[in-house]
Formats: sequence, C-alpha cells, structure tokens
Amino acid sequence: MRARMTWLDEAEKRSFVEEALGILERVGVELKGSAALPVLGDLGADVDVATGVVRFPSDLVLNAVEACPRRIVFSGASPEHDVVLDEGEPAHFCSSGCAAFVLDHESGVRRPSTLADLKAATILLDEVPEVDVLWTTITASDVPVEVRELVVCYVVLTETRKHVTLVDSPSQAEPLLRIMDIVSGDAEAFRARPRFSTLLTAASPLRIDGPLLDFHAITAGRGAPVEVYTVPMAGATSPVTVAGTIVQGLAEFLAVATALQALAPGARVVMGVSGATMDMRSASVSYASPECALMNVACVELAHHLGVPAAVPGLATDAKYAGAQAGYEKALKGLATAGVGADVLSGGVGMIDSVNTLFLPQIVLDAEVVGMIRRVLGDVHTGRDEMMLDMIERVGIGGDFLKEKETARRLRAGEHFTPVVSSRQAYDQWVADGRDEVARAKERMDVLFAGRAERPRPLSAEQARELAAVCGVTPAVALSLGH
Repeated sequence: MRARMTWLDEAEKRSFVEEALGILERVGVELKGSAALPVLGDLGADVDVATGVVRFPSDLVLNAVEACPRRIVFSGASPEHDVVLDEGEPAHFCSSGCAAFVLDHESGVRRPSTLADLKAATILLDEVPEVDVLWTTITASDVPVEVRELVVCYVVLTETRKHVTLVDSPSQAEPLLRIMDIVSGDAEAFRARPRFSTLLTAASPLRIDGPLLDFHAITAGRGAPVEVYTVPMAGATSPVTVAGTIVQGLAEFLAVATALQALAPGARVVMGVSGATMDMRSASVSYASPECALMNVACVELAHHLGVPAAVPGLATDAKYAGAQAGYEKALKGLATAGVGADVLSGGVGMIDSVNTLFLPQIVLDAEVVGMIRRVLGDVHTGRDEMMLDMIERVGIGGDFLKEKETARRLRAGEHFTPVVSSRQAYDQWVADGRDEVARAKERMDVLFAGRAERPRPLSAEQARELAAVCGVTPAVALSLGH
C-alpha cells in the first residue's frame, strides 16, 4: 500500500511544455552580459547582442534538457550522508536560504540574524535526522557584506556532514573552485562526489542576470549541481492564474538549463520553480497559499516529464510564529509536494514568515511534520504475514495483543510513528505536564546540541585551516565560533 498522487494528465504536461517552448521562441529571455550569448547564437538561437535577449528554437531547448542527467547525487562528507535524486527515490527535505531575521527562542524578539545563529542552526539541522540537505540558512548580518558569503560557506561546511546548497555564492568563482579541492581533495574527487551545489535564481519575468549565469556555469563545469530557482509571483511578476505562472516559470527554467548546457555541457541541473502569489490586501508575497501548492505539484510533474530532478518550496509558511497556521500550512503543502514525488523540498525546515525568519525550535517541530509525511507516504506491507492472521486466531474473541512478543518487536522496529513534540497524554496528564509543543521542541534542541558535542567535525583541522584562509575567516572569528 502506497500513496499515488497525480495532478496533470499527459495532455496537460505536453501542453505546458509546448507553450513554454513557444514563449522562448516568440518572446525570449534576457541574458544580458552572459558569455552564453555568442555560444547560443552559434547553436542556432536568435540573439540580440544589444539587448541580451535570446529567442530559443525548440530543438535547441529540448536537446539541452535531454543532456541534463536525471540522476544526481548530492554528496555529504561521507557516503552515509549522500542524497540521491532519481526516479523512485523518496522525497528529501532541507532548510531554506538566507533568512534575514531570527525569532529569538529565548526573548521572543525578532532580530537580524548573526553568525552565531548560523552556527546554531547548522548544528541543529545536521543533528535532526529528518533533514537531508542544508541550505546556507541565514545571512549573518553581523559579518561585513564584502566577505559574508564566504564566511557563511566556511561555517556551514565546517559544521555539517550533510550536502550543502550555497544560496548566496561569492561574486567570483575562483574561491569556490579552491574550496572544492579543499573539501574533496582535488577537482576529480569533487566531480565524483560534489560536496556542495549552488542555487541560481532567475529574475521573473523572463530575465536572468548574465554574469550570475556565467558564475554558475563555471562551477557546474567542475561538477557542482545547480538548482535553478525561478520565482514568479502570480499577479505581480507572472500572470495571476496558476497556469500562467506555471508556464512562465517553466519557460524561465528551460532558458537557464539551455544556457548552462551551452556553457557547461552535461551540467547537473535541478528544476526549481518557487511559485508564489501576491496577497492583494497586504501587497506581500505568500509562499503558503493553496495556489502555491498547486504550482509546486505541477512543476514537479513537469520536471519529471522532462527527465530532470525537481526542487520546490514544499514546507513554506507565511505564519509569523510557531502556531496553528505554521502547522497546517507546512503539513498540507509538504504532504502534497512530497506525495507527487518532489526530489527536494525546501521552504523550509525551521523557517517561518515567508522564508524570511528562522526560529530554531521550528526545526524540531518541522522534523515531526516531515516524519509524519514520510510515514503517510511510505510503503505499508499488506501481505498475509502483515495481516497476522495466526495471531488474530490465537488471541481470539475478547483477547488483547499487548502481551504478544511480536507487538513489542514491531513497535521497536517503527511500526507506529512515535512523536517527539506532539502530546498523546490524557487530558489531565497534559494539564499537569504544563508543556506545549514549543517547550518540548526546546527541550529536544538541548538534547541534540548535547549529542553534537560528542561527534567529530566533518573536516580535519588542516582542511578547516585551509578553508578559513580561502574564506577570509580571521583567527578571532574562528575563535568566536569555537574552532
């Protein structure tokens, strides 16, 4: 027994792809300043050098997408932490990136994020087994902007064993190429086991920063997977309809994928369409509306129809604190997105406030949501052995199954989902206990932080020193981080 979810039929998939290809042929996409312009021109695209607008023939786009591998390995510090994106693999969950704020779990005050917050979040995300991939979670506003991205990179790579997606990459590719050699040993070792990926965001509608594209093409040429996120906002930077936003986001992805393959043939590309809506009452972005979920599931199915992995913001919430709204938005959107087979769900673990604020206890709360989603979507064996017919006959009418050894064995093996923060106490016990979900999550945080102290770091001392030198991390900063 296993859930099977579908939203688009085959005719709808073909229609979306055909119309997106038509947009690229008739309207095109701006890639001003990119080294891809002459290359795409040589490959048959209609390139306006003055404006940087490229109109893509359909054959060129389809050939480029065919060159994108379906199977991509997001490598961790060791194979046990690898994540495989492929047909038939389960959905994987991650944090989100570059939140500007932290809701302090001790004071309750929302404040700018700091480097200490980044370290704490990275450790907690690394310790939570329900998290598979880490994004560079917050911006660390107390670090000078000219060195911030590399310092963030240093902190995350020295604190997590899991694969890292660099959301804010440095403006120059050279430091990242050197970091590849440090964390993996050499260029070929990184290509075989890419320790980190990068995230390229398109500027909807139909515009990609040329130099940014070129940066990602350089790292992709060395084997780093590229998560291509387009961020169309229905009613603002894309048509107000769900279908209009989907087709525009697909066109933007196809343009980026084609340009990447032109500059870095064989590039490992992940399709990420981060569709959102504009709330017309507040003029703010919503990542948790039901329309966003519909955009998510459609884009996952379209990505798989094209033969590429899909990453979408399945755990996003617009809630401003860890309350009922955060719970139902994350659970409903996460279940739908994971159920349709998304390779990666961002949005993400620990994030609230439309992906703009990190709340550390939310990491533990979201881990429980992820655990429940995985149980609902996982395989349930239904053969005769699983029906336990002999046991039913033996226990008979009016008996109980508590004393059966198989009951205890199956429970220890995980037959039933066991919550960490949710309460299943009787009402009077719950009142006497006096803890809500957030209080339990904070206690769980303490346990996870304590367990971290016993684990070795993912990089050797020599690797950490080399990485600090490349990233411009001073001895004082390293000391403040406990390194």
